Amino acid sequence: MKITPDKAKMEAVGRLAGGAAHDLNNMLGAIEGYATLMLNSLKPEDPLKPDLEEIRKAVARASALTRKFFTFSLRAQPQNKACSLNAAAEKLLEGRPALEARGIKLELRLAAGLPACSCDQAQADFALAALLSNAADALPEGGTVTVSTRLVPGDPPLCAVSVKDSGQGMTPEVMEHIFEPFFTTKEKGKGAGLSLAMVYGISRQNNGRIEAQSEPGKGAEFTLFLPESTQNLRKI
Repeated sequence: MKITPDKAKMEAVGRLAGGAAHDLNNMLGAIEGYATLMLNSLKPEDPLKPDLEEIRKAVARASALTRKFFTFSLRAQPQNKACSLNAAAEKLLEGRPALEARGIKLELRLAAGLPACSCDQAQADFALAALLSNAADALPEGGTVTVSTRLVPGDPPLCAVSVKDSGQGMTPEVMEHIFEPFFTTKEKGKGAGLSLAMVYGISRQNNGRIEAQSEPGKGAEFTLFLPESTQNLRKI
């Protein structure tokens, strides 16, 4: 079964998430401001200082969560518009030892001479890392994750990167919800269900798309498509 997220449905969810994140961000700013003012007014030995520092740490964690919502809701703006999917894929090799310790083999099949695509490099790096983490989680007893890139002819041409695992795959019922925020098949406390939603947001921000293909017993494959960039990659 192949699925591409329903654009209208995801945009409606994105507007809701973006609006809630905006309001929450304003409240977090107020909490951070008052906590900072209180900290600055206290003496170094004041017993209240550790508690206020914990408040500021909690605000920082919550702010990081709101940034994820902004990415999903298309409100976050990428800084650069040219990146290398091959470079993003090769960066995944840094995590190979940790994967091998879990019995997971990582294979790269990268297209030679793949042109730059229209996306911020940091976003591309995050998207591939998220897809790899998702694939690895689908292999609790080990297996193989294959990352491949290719150029898809068209107008405009698309750079594509696929992350495929040899796991148990997903049912059609699960496939219908995998890109929705907070949807997860993991145990409670094992994941927030935001990584695939963020990858979807990155694809939409850059006029691309993401597809998922899976069947029970046949693993899963996620493919991110991004337009070829008109910028010179060497300038970034």
